[in-house]
Amino acid sequence: MKHNILYSFRRCPYAIRARWALLNTNQVVELREVELKNKPSELIQISKKATVPVLKTSLNKVIDESLEIMLWCIKRSNMHELFANNNKKKLKEIFSLIDTNDKVFKYHLDRYKYASRYNFEESETHRAAAIKILLSLNSRLEESSNEGKPLFLVDAKETLADWAIWPFIRQFRIADIKKFDQNNEIKYLRNWLNYFFKHEKYPIVMKKNKPWRKQNEPLFFGQ
Repeated sequence: MKHNILYSFRRCPYAIRARWALLNTNQVVELREVELKNKPSELIQISKKATVPVLKTSLNKVIDESLEIMLWCIKRSNMHELFANNNKKKLKEIFSLIDTNDKVFKYHLDRYKYASRYNFEESETHRAAAIKILLSLNSRLEESSNEGKPLFLVDAKETLADWAIWPFIRQFRIADIKKFDQNNEIKYLRNWLNYFFKHEKYPIVMKKNKPWRKQNEPLFFGQ
Protein backbone atom coordinates (compact mmCIF):
# COMPACT_ATOMS: atom_id res chain seq x y z
CA MET A 1 0.00 0.00 0.00
CA LYS A 2 1.38 3.37 -1.01
CA HIS A 3 -0.96 5.68 0.86
CA ASN A 4 -2.75 6.17 4.18
CA ILE A 5 -6.32 4.96 4.61
CA LEU A 6 -8.89 6.33 7.05
CA TYR A 7 -12.04 4.41 7.88
CA SER A 8 -14.52 7.03 9.02
CA PHE A 9 -18.16 7.85 9.69
CA ARG A 10 -19.30 11.36 8.92
CA ARG A 11 -21.28 12.16 12.09
CA CYS A 12 -19.12 10.39 14.68
CA PRO A 13 -17.36 13.02 16.86
CA TYR A 14 -14.30 10.81 17.21
CA ALA A 15 -14.06 10.51 13.43
CA ILE A 16 -14.72 14.22 12.98
CA ARG A 17 -11.78 15.16 15.17
CA ALA A 18 -9.53 12.71 13.36
CA ARG A 19 -10.52 14.17 9.98
CA TRP A 20 -10.09 17.70 11.34
CA ALA A 21 -6.54 16.92 12.45
CA LEU A 22 -5.67 15.19 9.19
CA LEU A 23 -6.97 18.07 7.09
CA ASN A 24 -5.42 20.84 9.17
CA THR A 25 -2.00 19.18 9.25
CA ASN A 26 -2.02 18.46 5.51
CA GLN A 27 -2.03 14.68 5.82
CA VAL A 28 -3.57 13.06 2.74
CA VAL A 29 -5.56 9.87 3.24
CA GLU A 30 -7.87 7.68 1.25
CA LEU A 31 -11.20 8.26 2.97
CA ARG A 32 -13.44 5.24 3.35
CA GLU A 33 -16.90 6.09 4.67
CA VAL A 34 -18.22 3.20 6.73
CA GLU A 35 -21.79 1.97 7.08
CA LEU A 36 -21.95 1.10 10.76
CA LYS A 37 -24.51 -1.64 10.15
CA ASN A 38 -22.46 -3.12 7.34
CA LYS A 39 -18.81 -2.70 8.24
CA PRO A 40 -16.33 -3.72 5.53
CA SER A 41 -14.32 -6.86 6.17
CA GLU A 42 -11.15 -4.85 5.50
CA LEU A 43 -11.87 -2.77 8.60
CA ILE A 44 -12.68 -5.76 10.77
CA GLN A 45 -9.47 -7.49 9.70
CA ILE A 46 -7.18 -4.67 10.81
CA SER A 47 -8.97 -3.61 14.00
CA LYS A 48 -10.52 -5.91 16.58
CA LYS A 49 -12.74 -3.07 17.79
CA ALA A 50 -13.78 -2.18 14.24
CA THR A 51 -15.03 1.19 15.46
CA VAL A 52 -14.28 4.36 13.53
CA PRO A 53 -11.99 6.09 13.07
CA VAL A 54 -9.24 3.69 12.11
CA LEU A 55 -6.12 4.83 10.27
CA LYS A 56 -3.94 2.41 8.34
CA THR A 57 -0.74 4.18 7.41
CA SER A 58 1.32 3.69 4.28
CA LEU A 59 3.72 1.70 6.48
CA ASN A 60 0.88 -0.64 7.49
CA LYS A 61 0.66 0.71 11.04
CA VAL A 62 -2.90 0.60 12.37
CA ILE A 63 -4.08 3.40 14.71
CA ASP A 64 -7.60 2.83 16.00
CA GLU A 65 -7.92 5.58 18.61
CA SER A 66 -8.97 9.04 17.41
CA LEU A 67 -6.69 10.89 19.81
CA GLU A 68 -3.73 8.79 18.71
CA ILE A 69 -4.53 9.64 15.10
CA MET A 70 -4.48 13.32 16.02
CA LEU A 71 -1.12 12.96 17.78
CA TRP A 72 0.26 11.14 14.74
CA CYS A 73 -0.87 14.00 12.49
CA ILE A 74 0.58 16.75 14.64
CA LYS A 75 3.92 15.03 15.16
CA ARG A 76 4.30 14.39 11.44
CA SER A 77 3.57 18.01 10.63
CA ASN A 78 5.80 19.40 13.41
CA MET A 79 2.97 21.70 14.53
CA HIS A 80 4.24 21.82 18.09
CA GLU A 81 2.19 24.92 18.84
CA LEU A 82 -0.79 22.55 19.11
CA PHE A 83 1.04 20.93 22.04
CA ALA A 84 1.55 24.40 23.59
CA ASN A 85 5.12 24.18 22.29
CA ASN A 86 5.63 21.22 24.65
CA ASN A 87 5.22 23.36 27.77
CA LYS A 88 4.76 20.66 30.42
CA LYS A 89 2.24 22.60 32.50
CA LYS A 90 0.14 23.53 29.49
CA LEU A 91 0.39 20.02 28.06
CA LYS A 92 -0.98 18.63 31.31
CA GLU A 93 -3.83 21.13 31.09
CA ILE A 94 -4.58 20.15 27.48
CA PHE A 95 -4.76 16.44 28.22
CA SER A 96 -6.76 17.00 31.40
CA LEU A 97 -9.44 18.83 29.42
CA ILE A 98 -9.51 16.09 26.78
CA ASP A 99 -9.69 13.40 29.47
CA THR A 100 -12.70 15.09 31.08
CA ASN A 101 -14.35 15.41 27.68
CA ASP A 102 -13.76 11.82 26.66
CA LYS A 103 -14.51 10.11 29.97
CA VAL A 104 -17.05 12.33 31.72
CA PHE A 105 -18.72 14.68 29.24
CA LYS A 106 -19.20 11.95 26.61
CA TYR A 107 -20.81 9.69 29.24
CA HIS A 108 -23.44 12.29 30.09
CA LEU A 109 -23.81 13.42 26.47
CA ASP A 110 -24.79 9.92 25.33
CA ARG A 111 -27.35 9.52 28.12
CA TYR A 112 -28.86 12.90 27.32
CA LYS A 113 -28.81 12.85 23.52
CA TYR A 114 -29.74 9.17 23.22
CA ALA A 115 -32.02 8.99 26.26
CA SER A 116 -34.25 6.37 24.64
CA ARG A 117 -31.34 3.93 24.67
CA TYR A 118 -30.73 4.46 28.38
CA ASN A 119 -33.05 5.68 31.13
CA PHE A 120 -35.21 8.39 29.61
CA GLU A 121 -36.27 9.64 33.05
CA GLU A 122 -32.69 10.58 33.87
CA SER A 123 -31.94 12.51 30.65
CA GLU A 124 -32.23 15.92 32.34
CA THR A 125 -29.88 14.78 35.11
CA HIS A 126 -27.28 13.92 32.50
CA ARG A 127 -27.92 17.16 30.63
CA ALA A 128 -27.31 19.11 33.83
CA ALA A 129 -24.05 17.24 34.44
CA ALA A 130 -22.93 17.97 30.87
CA ILE A 131 -23.89 21.64 31.18
CA LYS A 132 -21.74 21.90 34.30
CA ILE A 133 -18.71 20.90 32.20
CA LEU A 134 -19.70 23.31 29.44
CA LEU A 135 -19.92 26.12 31.98
CA SER A 136 -16.37 25.39 33.13
CA LEU A 137 -15.15 25.60 29.52
CA ASN A 138 -17.15 28.80 29.06
CA SER A 139 -15.42 30.32 32.11
CA ARG A 140 -12.03 29.64 30.56
CA LEU A 141 -13.08 31.36 27.36
CA GLU A 142 -14.66 34.28 29.19
CA GLU A 143 -11.37 34.91 30.97
CA SER A 144 -9.58 35.08 27.62
CA SER A 145 -12.23 37.40 26.23
CA ASN A 146 -11.98 39.75 29.21
CA GLU A 147 -8.25 40.00 28.57
CA GLY A 148 -8.86 40.77 24.90
CA LYS A 149 -7.33 37.45 23.82
CA PRO A 150 -8.54 34.87 21.27
CA LEU A 151 -11.20 32.38 22.37
CA PHE A 152 -9.28 29.14 22.82
CA LEU A 153 -9.27 26.76 25.77
CA VAL A 154 -5.63 26.78 26.87
CA ASP A 155 -3.59 29.95 27.19
CA ALA A 156 -5.83 31.66 24.60
CA LYS A 157 -4.05 29.71 21.85
CA GLU A 158 -5.40 27.06 19.51
CA THR A 159 -4.26 23.65 20.73
CA LEU A 160 -5.04 19.97 20.55
CA ALA A 161 -7.66 20.56 23.27
CA ASP A 162 -9.79 22.73 20.98
CA TRP A 163 -9.49 20.29 18.10
CA ALA A 164 -10.33 17.26 20.25
CA ILE A 165 -13.32 18.73 22.07
CA TRP A 166 -15.37 20.80 19.62
CA PRO A 167 -16.98 17.84 17.77
CA PHE A 168 -18.51 16.68 21.06
CA ILE A 169 -19.89 20.13 21.84
CA ARG A 170 -21.35 20.12 18.34
CA GLN A 171 -23.09 16.84 19.13
CA PHE A 172 -24.47 18.21 22.39
CA ARG A 173 -25.85 21.23 20.53
CA ILE A 174 -27.63 18.98 18.02
CA ALA A 175 -29.64 17.38 20.83
CA ASP A 176 -31.51 20.68 21.28
CA ILE A 177 -30.20 23.40 18.99
CA LYS A 178 -32.65 26.10 20.09
CA LYS A 179 -31.92 25.59 23.78
CA PHE A 180 -28.17 25.60 23.16
CA ASP A 181 -28.20 28.71 20.95
CA GLN A 182 -30.34 30.66 23.40
CA ASN A 183 -28.31 29.78 26.49
CA ASN A 184 -26.45 32.97 27.34
CA GLU A 185 -24.66 31.24 30.20
CA ILE A 186 -22.45 29.62 27.57
CA LYS A 187 -22.21 32.51 25.10
CA TYR A 188 -18.42 32.39 24.99
CA LEU A 189 -18.52 28.68 24.32
CA ARG A 190 -21.05 29.25 21.53
CA ASN A 191 -18.72 31.83 19.95
CA TRP A 192 -15.85 29.36 20.27
CA LEU A 193 -17.87 26.63 18.56
CA ASN A 194 -18.86 29.04 15.81
CA TYR A 195 -15.17 29.52 15.01
CA PHE A 196 -15.11 25.91 13.84
CA PHE A 197 -18.51 26.09 12.12
CA LYS A 198 -17.35 29.11 10.12
CA HIS A 199 -13.90 27.72 9.37
CA GLU A 200 -13.19 27.34 5.66
CA LYS A 201 -12.33 23.67 6.20
CA TYR A 202 -15.49 22.76 8.11
CA PRO A 203 -17.52 21.98 4.93
CA ILE A 204 -14.71 19.71 3.74
CA VAL A 205 -14.57 17.80 7.02
CA MET A 206 -18.36 17.42 7.14
CA LYS A 207 -18.95 16.64 3.47
CA LYS A 208 -21.31 13.73 2.84
CA ASN A 209 -19.72 10.83 0.99
CA LYS A 210 -21.19 7.58 -0.23
CA PRO A 211 -20.28 4.43 1.74
CA TRP A 212 -17.04 2.88 0.58
CA ARG A 213 -17.11 -0.17 -1.64
CA LYS A 214 -14.11 -2.18 -2.71
CA GLN A 215 -14.83 -1.58 -6.39
CA ASN A 216 -14.99 2.21 -5.92
CA GLU A 217 -12.31 4.58 -7.12
CA PRO A 218 -10.27 5.82 -4.13
CA LEU A 219 -11.55 9.04 -2.57
CA PHE A 220 -8.62 11.13 -1.36
CA PHE A 221 -9.20 13.50 1.53
CA GLY A 222 -6.92 16.41 2.31
CA GLN A 223 -5.68 17.20 -1.18
